[in-house]
Amino acid sequence: MNEERQPESVLRATGLAKTYAEGSLRTPVFDGLDIEVHAGETVAILGASGAGKSTLLHLLGGLDTPTAGEVYVAGQKMSALSDAARGKLRNRALGFVYQFHHLLPEFTALENVMLPVLLGGTQVPEAAARARELLESVGLGHRLGHKPGELSGGERQRTAVARALVNKPACVMGDEPTGNLDEKTAANVFGQMLELNRAHRTSLVLVTHDRSLARKLDRVMELHEGKLRQL
Repeated sequence: MNEERQPESVLRATGLAKTYAEGSLRTPVFDGLDIEVHAGETVAILGASGAGKSTLLHLLGGLDTPTAGEVYVAGQKMSALSDAARGKLRNRALGFVYQFHHLLPEFTALENVMLPVLLGGTQVPEAAARARELLESVGLGHRLGHKPGELSGGERQRTAVARALVNKPACVMGDEPTGNLDEKTAANVFGQMLELNRAHRTSLVLVTHDRSLARKLDRVMELHEGKLRQL
């Protein structure tokens, strides 16, 4: 009798701990966290302000180094890679969307979305075609040549979502991606983000304080008093 095949793991952390040190003062954020995200799965991480949600996301995305524990992205152990190799893996396997869009103000929407592809070594025509296709899919085909300062808040976030997906990552990491938008615009951007993730079969790890948004994902976890629990 064949065993049921387990879904592929795109992101995994074991025994994850983070302690901040300032002089002799040690401030533990959490200790011994385990989490696994499978291909195509959407996971929400809830928690109060200051609970360490953003810290956890940064560790999972290889943007910060854990005090203890290991993070595996697309099967590769992050601690075993050089800084350059980690950067390449992040650019290829992960996409990031933050509360503030972090678009480069001097570049157009099209150019901002093209950047991760160009950094990966893709030629300009292909990068432009992929960026244009994604911007059109989020309703911004008519805003390709506009710079961030000429876009609304919702348009800037949709551009950031397109940028996160342009390299066809295994997983998108969202840190309160709609937290700076009004309720109607937030719902619209979040809906498009989910739709795109499902269309591209990309996993999503979303840090949020919004339980109504979290309930729309496959799985909800909560970070509370240094512990991560399934809800």
